[in-house]
Amino acid sequence: MYPIELDPWTVIAWMIATAWIAIIVVFIRACLQQSNLRPLGQKQGLDDYPKLSVIVAARNETDCIESCIRSLFRQDYPGLEVVAVNDRSTDDTAAILDRLAIEFGDRLRVMHVSSLPPGWFGKPNALTLGQTVASGSVICFTDADCVFEDPSALRTTVTELIRRDLDFFTLAARYTMTSLRECVAVPCCSEALVAWLRPERIEDPRWPDAFANGAFILVKREPFERIGGWGAVRTQISEDLQVARLAKRSGLRVGVGKGKGFYQTEAYQTARDSWNGWSRIFKGTLNPVQLMVTVARMSILFALPLGAMIFGLTNAYSTGNFHWLMHGAGLGFLIAFSLRCTLDLVMFQMVGAPVLAAPLAPLGRIFVMAATTRALLSHAGLAKTQWRGATFVAGQLVMPQPVNSEPQIR
Repeated sequence: MYPIELDPWTVIAWMIATAWIAIIVVFIRACLQQSNLRPLGQKQGLDDYPKLSVIVAARNETDCIESCIRSLFRQDYPGLEVVAVNDRSTDDTAAILDRLAIEFGDRLRVMHVSSLPPGWFGKPNALTLGQTVASGSVICFTDADCVFEDPSALRTTVTELIRRDLDFFTLAARYTMTSLRECVAVPCCSEALVAWLRPERIEDPRWPDAFANGAFILVKREPFERIGGWGAVRTQISEDLQVARLAKRSGLRVGVGKGKGFYQTEAYQTARDSWNGWSRIFKGTLNPVQLMVTVARMSILFALPLGAMIFGLTNAYSTGNFHWLMHGAGLGFLIAFSLRCTLDLVMFQMVGAPVLAAPLAPLGRIFVMAATTRALLSHAGLAKTQWRGATFVAGQLVMPQPVNSEPQIR
């Protein structure tokens, strides 16, 4: 056995390896603390279900809005009401919703928003308008690109909300990824966010941490409206996380769960959407210090072990000797890189990405570093954040200019 040589690179390598061991331990503990839901059988659940309204915000969702609405009406929740809000769409979303409103009758209410009122961003405005016509004492907010898979998804989550006496409940997403680009980007971006948001702490009042997935937020109406609802975060880019933080600060009981097979949400369809979308999320979710730490942490914990592995394997190929990788700095970097790869496999499985794409995770982390850098520049007003036809500079909406208008209801 070779002795460990305490040169500077050896010390650095083993410090990084130790850091990855600590990260894995924290990750395992976090997974064990999160509620893992299982779909209820037909005879399981509450004896008396509260009235539930599902509000769907849709902007230019021709490709997915019909699948979303039909999946909601395949749910076995008694007396389900769906409110769909067409938010200034320029494609066929409005026509599709009007046709579905005729098909589903009183069970589906459709609102059409033609312009944005002053002081509001698009999605908070759409969800607030939907809430004004919804009749449920419990409300589920979801996105138009979601498809609810298990028929008991809503019944199971409402039962969980009542059983745990929660006011605000969110369900972690699993993604439908149709491109290799998103199979690589989604797990890496999700990991970078979760490292800060710490969903395992959301129910502990001793911690300020909060977490929400805008694709599935379930609330009790009265306490949600008491804290101001979406109107309280009407100028926030990441309105879902901000409303979760508000709920926790206001003393509401918040919770998070995960469950395979409840619903799927689409990943970004184009490289441009992915770049703008993830940059927007990082900008709206993390403050400048967190963004700088994210870039630095990834540079040290990811880039150094990767570079060391490339050096070690290149050296082994040219000399036929694996000596460098078997002791000292090489062994420390090898352990760190192996732990990094193990976590990749877990994260890819958790978000629904194929594990066969995990070897490409280094490309995903390069994407994360670029997106977080752009978000950092956006905080400083040196870069623009663009999403859904709007442009934000330093968090302020600069186009299109907001105009007041009354929504149409069908």
